[in-house]
Amino acid sequence: MSAEQKAAALEQDRARLVAIVENMPAALVIVDLDGNIQMANERALKMLAVDGEIPDREMREWDVRTLEGRRYRDDELPLARSLRTGEVVNNERMTLVSMDGSTIFVDASSAPVIDSAGQSIGALSLFQEVTEQERLERAGREFVTNAAHELQSPLAAIVSAIEVLQSGAKDSDDRDVFLGHIERESARLARLARALLILARAQSGFETARDELVPIQEVLTEAVARLRIAPGVEVEVDCGREVAVVTNRELLEQAVANLAENAAKHTSAGRIILGAADRDGGVEISVSDTGRGIAAAERSRVFDRFYRGPVDKDAGFGLGLAIVGAATEALGGEIELQSSAGAGTVVTLWLPNAASLTRR
Repeated sequence: MSAEQKAAALEQDRARLVAIVENMPAALVIVDLDGNIQMANERALKMLAVDGEIPDREMREWDVRTLEGRRYRDDELPLARSLRTGEVVNNERMTLVSMDGSTIFVDASSAPVIDSAGQSIGALSLFQEVTEQERLERAGREFVTNAAHELQSPLAAIVSAIEVLQSGAKDSDDRDVFLGHIERESARLARLARALLILARAQSGFETARDELVPIQEVLTEAVARLRIAPGVEVEVDCGREVAVVTNRELLEQAVANLAENAAKHTSAGRIILGAADRDGGVEISVSDTGRGIAAAERSRVFDRFYRGPVDKDAGFGLGLAIVGAATEALGGEIELQSSAGAGTVVTLWLPNAASLTRR
């Protein structure tokens, strides 16, 4: 093979290597023995670049932290460890905070680069952004923690009442009091279990297959019948008998019931209106109240699981509006909330597949 052919072959190999590096599904950074960056692919530039360029040394411009929030020392970074000791690091999750305050999560892997003589000549590192994955995993961990916390309170009350009964109160005049505690807390456990089940089924999409023709006026009227409202509060249903939708009835009933209960809980005077009408090929259901409203700082969180506002710390599970949001999403609908402190709240659900019942 001539020198020209060898040069052409080397150039072809280099081009092939560049193509592989640029098309890797991860950010690649290669450093020399002094830690200076020698190569970085396009993904690395997009992920780690500051002002359009990768810093001269590994992530020097980033605040690199563990998931627990502890800042990495320079010698603790994966590339530094591979350079210093030859350690191979696999998928170490890190938090990167840039100078502008934005945060991403990455899984970092690194290994030393060895030449043909077996000598280390540098190190390489792969970074895979996992920000969305980390968010979902944290949400799952938070859900389990919060659910366990919510279960502890009624269980502790039941156990305490049973212990008192076993110690002799079962033969005293206080027996009915403690039996009442057990009954009330058992019902609370049942409601929580039901709420968790509905939320899980809604978010998994398990419920969406069993669709049927649902008369909306009937759903709204049944929700009103179960409400416990403050003295003097008026409740009105504003919905034509013919308004209907093809959807999953149980999920819809749960969404409407939770909206109505939330309105009743926060309205001590005035009026609550449950209404519905056809709109854009679907049905728009609204629950409005003249209650205390929701402060701007709270509105972005009211549909979060287990979130309870400052005035609700000792009431409910914080699952009502989370169920509404999850059910609406599972039904392919949309939800909108309008509120301000002291001026009441209006929550609007829009569901597709409107239908019409024959007027009677």
